[in-house]
Amino acid sequence: MSGDPSLTAEFWMGLCGNPDPTSREKFLYLTIDEFSRSGPGGFSHAKIARRLGVTVAMINHYFGSRNGLISEGAFTVYSNYIDALAAAVRDAPRDPVARLRAWISTQISYSVSVAGWQAVLNYPTLTLEDPLEFASIFRERMSEKFNINMARLGQLILDVKSGEVFPQEIDETNVNFAHYMSNIKLVSLATCVGMATMGAAVWASGAHTPSAESAEAKQLGDFALSEHMNHLIRLVQLTDLS
Repeated sequence: MSGDPSLTAEFWMGLCGNPDPTSREKFLYLTIDEFSRSGPGGFSHAKIARRLGVTVAMINHYFGSRNGLISEGAFTVYSNYIDALAAAVRDAPRDPVARLRAWISTQISYSVSVAGWQAVLNYPTLTLEDPLEFASIFRERMSEKFNINMARLGQLILDVKSGEVFPQEIDETNVNFAHYMSNIKLVSLATCVGMATMGAAVWASGAHTPSAESAEAKQLGDFALSEHMNHLIRLVQLTDLS
C-alpha cells in the first residue's frame, strides 16, 4: 500500500521537528495535525492510515484503539500547550506586564492553532468513545501540568503586583503550591484570568457559533482581542490581593 507522497522529510520536519520520526510518531503527529483542522466530527483514523500507506490495524498495534490514538493526541497537544506558554513567558522582555501579556496572548494563539482539539480537551466525556480510558491513562498527568500552569500564572500575577520578576522559573522541582493556594484572592484572580483567556481563545478560533457568521464580529476581532488583554491586565493591576 503506497502512502501520501507529500509526507516528505521536509513535511515531518515542519510538523514535529524531526525529519525521520518513528512510525508511531508519524501516526501521532499526523493525527494531531488533522484533528486540529477537522475536530472530532471530521476526523478519520482510516484516512491517517491511508496517508501513511499502512492498514488501520496498525493504529490498534501502536495505541490500542482509535480512542487510544485520540487520547494520546489530546495529552500531547495539552503538554505542548503548557510548554508553549512557559516558553513565551521566558522569551518575553523581563517586565511583569510583558510576561503576563505573553502568557495571555500565547494561550489564545496556541488554542487557535489546534482549534479542533478544544472539544476533546474540554469535553472528553462527550467526544471520546471511552472517556474512562482517557482519564485512567492521562488525567492525572494532565492535572499535574494544569497545576504547574496555574502556579506559573499565579506568580505572573504576583509579579505584576510587585513590579518585579520572580527570579526562578517555576517547574515540578521547585513549585510551592501551598504558597499560591494560601491566598484565596490570588486563586480567584488567576482563575478569572484563565477562564477569560480561554473564552477569548474559543471565540478567536471560530468555535463560538453565534458570532461565527457575524461580519461585525470578524471586523472587530483583532481590536476586541487586544482590548480584552488590556482589560485583563488592568484587572490584575487594580485587584487588591491583601
